[in-house]
Amino acid sequence: MKKIYNWIINIIFGLLIVLVVLTLIGKLSKSDTIFGFTPLKVLSGSMEPAIKTGDLIIIKDIDESNIKTGDVITFKTDSDTFVTHRVIGVSNENGKPRFKTKGDANNVEDEDLISGNDVVGKYIFRIPRFGYFSDLIIRPTGFLLFFIFPIIILLGKEIVNFNKAWKS
Repeated sequence: MKKIYNWIINIIFGLLIVLVVLTLIGKLSKSDTIFGFTPLKVLSGSMEPAIKTGDLIIIKDIDESNIKTGDVITFKTDSDTFVTHRVIGVSNENGKPRFKTKGDANNVEDEDLISGNDVVGKYIFRIPRFGYFSDLIIRPTGFLLFFIFPIIILLGKEIVNFNKAWKS
């Protein structure tokens, strides 16, 4: 039973470290894209109940010709603002796709058509409330608590196991 408990704890700490590293890479890198996937924190409730405020969503780079009605896409409204809404219509303008979008919780559709050049990616999945966690772990206290502390615990356990093996 103790081995199973240790195994589960190691998996939890390992996953926690991976999540922290991925979040830090996303926060510190200039492109914010990791292998074609981009993590984004949801700041508003326009897509509730499917996507909630505080969720961390993962979007994937996609060719705009593969986007269809019903897909959830993230697009730029300016250089610093991203919006994630559902495509409710697709049209062609001079041979280039344009998308009509609407937030699931919004009463009206978005005013402007979205050009394919403004599409950042297609929504793949969400991690509920992890956006709040990502804000915490980029602070020094959160970094120590969720990155350094688990590494110290894992290293300490391995040192104890190594000493036991060495003595036998």
